Amino acid sequence: MNPADPSAPQGLVQLSRDLRSGAVTSLALVEASLSRIAAQEARLQAFSHLDGERALRHARAIDQLRASGIDLGPLMGMPIAVKDLFSIDGMPTTAGSRLDIQDLVPPQGSFVAALNRAGCVVLGKTRTSEFAMGGYNPSHPLPWNPCDPVTQRMTGGSSHGSAVAMAAGVAAFTVGSDTGGSVRWPAALCGVVGYKSTPTHWPCDGVFPMSPQMDSLGIFTRGAGDAAWVEAALGGRKPPPSRAVAGLTLGLPRQHFREQCDAEVLRCFDEALDRLRRAGAQVVEIDVPEVVEIDEVFRCLVPADVLAWLGRDRVKAQWDRMDPVAANRLEAGFHVLADDYARMASRRRELEVRVRERSAGIDAWITPTVPMVPGPIADYRSVDDIAAWNRRATRNTRPANLFNRCGISLPIQHLGAPLPVGLQLCTHADADVSLLGVAMAVEALLGSPGLPGR
Repeated sequence: MNPADPSAPQGLVQLSRDLRSGAVTSLALVEASLSRIAAQEARLQAFSHLDGERALRHARAIDQLRASGIDLGPLMGMPIAVKDLFSIDGMPTTAGSRLDIQDLVPPQGSFVAALNRAGCVVLGKTRTSEFAMGGYNPSHPLPWNPCDPVTQRMTGGSSHGSAVAMAAGVAAFTVGSDTGGSVRWPAALCGVVGYKSTPTHWPCDGVFPMSPQMDSLGIFTRGAGDAAWVEAALGGRKPPPSRAVAGLTLGLPRQHFREQCDAEVLRCFDEALDRLRRAGAQVVEIDVPEVVEIDEVFRCLVPADVLAWLGRDRVKAQWDRMDPVAANRLEAGFHVLADDYARMASRRRELEVRVRERSAGIDAWITPTVPMVPGPIADYRSVDDIAAWNRRATRNTRPANLFNRCGISLPIQHLGAPLPVGLQLCTHADADVSLLGVAMAVEALLGSPGLPGR
């Protein structure tokens, strides 16, 4: 193990101890990160903006603070990367677009301020699909999925730059956002952990919005324990204890989530269920008929929200600068009527209440995260093909956003697949700490494949 490797297998708890003891410095970690980025970024294309000089200055300052006896907390000195929807003072924000949107970029917000107060060192901004609308823009660079060194494969989106950076091991943890699966989806396809918080758990100010009713922040880590540790550190708390598997009640939806799944995905998922049952977890089937409304609600709310933020005149004037996949999805926003929007927004709140009542007594839903393994990007060239792939790939992640739930994806390809597969756990709003405790228990039982890029 190289102690200067920010993603080394010992986990972030031990890395924090090494920093505090002086066994490793923040400068050494940042230098190691920048070295790995220099060696891989030409192919990875994970970053839209990299500021190595700033990161090195920041790391030296952090080390000086520590040497003077100042302790900013357990995240102090760790190199991280942040999605290019988050405003960071001194760094450009493009939201993955060629449109002129600088007058719309919000000031730096609460979450980035919390990262700064914790002493995290931001290496740069990671790539996102245009305005976070989908997983792949064919006219934009797609980060290279580290799961395959030969064939370029789909990464999912829209936080694909952060997922790839984590999978390639260039940061201690990375940051994304999730409106329809944009953390859990790329986490599943890149073989890392992706935790999506309850929308109100971490404030979204300072983040370029997609759909404010469903936007939520999230992180990518090596393991569930690291995700729980980062969440607790940012909240000024101790991490939650891992739950006992034998005491868990997991809800397995009868409808929707197992449909359209690749054989490799079902093989890994079924093996995970078998192991959990044998360990004493109670897996109970539940009905979730509300999932049939996902497409209608998302098709109405999301394009209308994005268009409202950008402005019709701006979009029309710069339409030819948009990626065709993003433009195809945004175009629907021009046809949403006010009464339809109000009805869908009200319906989304009704569905949240109904699903929460039906899930009483269940620690978490358990489902495949994404129905497929990452296919070659050469298989997806037309706008229609990519749009169909986006819909299928997010059919299991969008329910958590629609029903206002928190969720996490754990990599489980080691249970029977040659390419990344994710297992999703979701529970009701504001149960983030409980969810992370469940995730740690499930991961401890099932094991982990490790980072695919290593």
